[in-house]
Amino acid sequence: MPTARGWLICVTGVALWIAGRAFGAAALEQLGFGLLSLVVIAVIVVKTGKHKISVSRRVAPDRVQAGREVIVTLKISNEGRGAAPLLLLEDHIPSELSGRARFALSGLESGGHRQTAYRLRPGRRGRYMVGPLAVTVSDPFGVARITSVGTEASSFLAYPRTEQLSLPKDSGKRRTTVVSARRQPTGAKGEDFYTLREYVEGDDLRRIHWPATAKRNRYMIRQEEVPWHARATILLNDTVGTYMGASWERSVEVAASLADLYHRSAYNFRLIGVEEHGVDLGRGPDHFHRCLDLLATVRPAQPNPQDHGDRDPLLHRLLELEAQSNVQGVLALVTGDLDPTVTKALTRLGRRFKMVLVVTVPAHRFSRTTDGEADRKTAETSRLLDRAGVKALVLGSGDGLTASWNALWSPSSFVPARVYREGGELWDRKPELA
Repeated sequence: MPTARGWLICVTGVALWIAGRAFGAAALEQLGFGLLSLVVIAVIVVKTGKHKISVSRRVAPDRVQAGREVIVTLKISNEGRGAAPLLLLEDHIPSELSGRARFALSGLESGGHRQTAYRLRPGRRGRYMVGPLAVTVSDPFGVARITSVGTEASSFLAYPRTEQLSLPKDSGKRRTTVVSARRQPTGAKGEDFYTLREYVEGDDLRRIHWPATAKRNRYMIRQEEVPWHARATILLNDTVGTYMGASWERSVEVAASLADLYHRSAYNFRLIGVEEHGVDLGRGPDHFHRCLDLLATVRPAQPNPQDHGDRDPLLHRLLELEAQSNVQGVLALVTGDLDPTVTKALTRLGRRFKMVLVVTVPAHRFSRTTDGEADRKTAETSRLLDRAGVKALVLGSGDGLTASWNALWSPSSFVPARVYREGGELWDRKPELA
């Protein structure tokens, strides 16, 4: 089809041809005819060419952390018997991605191949579609062009950003709840040999497997079979109305960081939501990637009254966990503001979990205005949970997760272990809960 330039040439040619006929100027008539012929020939060239353009796209990697680059490679081939004229390639990319995907290729011989690439940088998590690719064949003068789809759309996932956390270290006589809850897979006795893994800070150096270390040129640790109680449950509150502004995205990043921690620590862990079924118990790279796939696309959901009745959805989920018959390992809850009834339910979950951890991302901490009353309630809730043996971590918009996490497990953060009765009376915690 003629381009805007082609239509302008057509109008000019017709005008010159009419003027030449009207004034008897043969030169003008010939010039007008020549311009019209140019457009007709250009249309024939782009429509009846013997070229056959084939394009393939490769997105690498197809899973990437938000903020990192993705390389899109295009391979263009001419499978026809004739050379292709000027080619214009434009890949459709979402507005959320930074980058340009427009190229020009000045001709492609029969059987020829060309390859080009461009970079994209997703600013936030999600599933992104790249394409379809539009291939435009144009004549050298830009008078006529025809556009077709070179290849269909491709997708890739951007994972939420994660921060590297570490398991609390043994603090002597007063061991942290995590260490007490988990029989270390690097123990010296009572375990069958299972596999090898890379050394991480804090591992017992006596468990280094020297033959594998020499072969791989990096320290390898004998990984013993993980006991049944080295389990973790990550519960993400995914109900609408719990978060405000960027607090939801921050909560997803916290859940992803916890999943990364338990994956590196060889835990069996699961990721569940209040409304989302989540990913069942498992471990290993495939299980970890399934959790990240879920976190890349999860959205807050509207609570279903038929499932929860008049109860708070988060409270209903916690009561389900409390009703389990067996003792679990770690429960890590990531949520926004905590309701008093939810706080009481968390204090009772110590009977079912060796450790209960709560990371709250209050909505008022991510707003531009300060709320002293909300801060006071948040502080009171944290103190109540801490007295009940529940470690509580409160994150604001400018708080780093790693620094806050390390401060949470520092020896100075421990307070006398006391919990409240339902009537508000203080009493010493039972030995089995210590």
